[in-house]
Amino acid sequence: MKRITLYAAGSAIIGATLLAGPAHAMHISEGILPLGWAALWFAVAAPFLALGIRRVNDLSRHDLSFKPLVGLMAAVVFIISCMPIPVPTAGTCSHPCGTGIAAILVGPLVSVVITTVALLIQALFLAHGGISTLGADVVSMGVAGSFAGWFVFRGMRRLGAGLAVAAFVAGLLADWATYLTTALELASGVRGSEPFYPLFLKIVAAFVPTQLPLGVLEGAMTAGMVVLLHRKRPDLLAKMGVVDAGGPGGGPRRATVAMLALFCLLASLLMAGPSRASEKWPGVDETVVEKIAAEHGREPRAPLINTDQGDLLLFVFLLAGAVGGFAAGYFWRMLVAERRTYDDNT
Repeated sequence: MKRITLYAAGSAIIGATLLAGPAHAMHISEGILPLGWAALWFAVAAPFLALGIRRVNDLSRHDLSFKPLVGLMAAVVFIISCMPIPVPTAGTCSHPCGTGIAAILVGPLVSVVITTVALLIQALFLAHGGISTLGADVVSMGVAGSFAGWFVFRGMRRLGAGLAVAAFVAGLLADWATYLTTALELASGVRGSEPFYPLFLKIVAAFVPTQLPLGVLEGAMTAGMVVLLHRKRPDLLAKMGVVDAGGPGGGPRRATVAMLALFCLLASLLMAGPSRASEKWPGVDETVVEKIAAEHGREPRAPLINTDQGDLLLFVFLLAGAVGGFAAGYFWRMLVAERRTYDDNT
């Protein structure tokens, strides 16, 4: 657990360097949900988190490399879920979730732990989300997203779907499941005497213009990452039960080309200027979640710690260079150096 904390802290520092622009609200902000509903979602999230921590400890006792892998996945989820991506067709910015790839690689329960760490750091230090609404955000992104992605991936693989296709659909539905659950949480918490179902459909319809293309992008990103790992580290995927042990490595060339095209697309979106886009286009959670909550008398409160302009964020930026170099080196060793050692031994 100590190593998980170390890697999660490093992940926060690395991810913060990508957020030089204004912050985007992450899911449900502080103060939007009534305390009763907030407590209910904490109660729903708690057993999944407890089982996830137990799962991490059990697997770590049998494999000492599992905790570093969890830390690495925490970095991936943190960075992915912090990237504001502009959606020109909707005039808003949104972000992927990353829980699809995490659930595929380490399982849904461990993915809940990873998501909780990422959301807690974002709520505390990056003014994303809230502490009182952390349980609801964990349920939507960690529980619903992780289990949707995991069940879809496993189900499609058993039906004979290819690795890339199963990963694509898993990433797509993990993203959509997250926002469907967010719509359910918001409609339940702010509706007052208003009927639930019409408000729920209204929130879902408001999410569609942004999350429909973002879900497709997240599906492509998930497929690309799985294909990359299958080509570089098939032994790692076999150890995690993603592919059959002893199966061939590599993968179809077309999938590799698609993966490269995906990363070029993602890079071009990011280079288009998240900071510039965020100045013109608000985040989807602001335009949907906060707007609908305000219409029902639930205004978001200021975060407990606001680091938009403060010494803490400056300190994070100063540390980013050193920690980022360490993380990049570790990631390279996991993907390339250990694969070479594995090939030499076999």
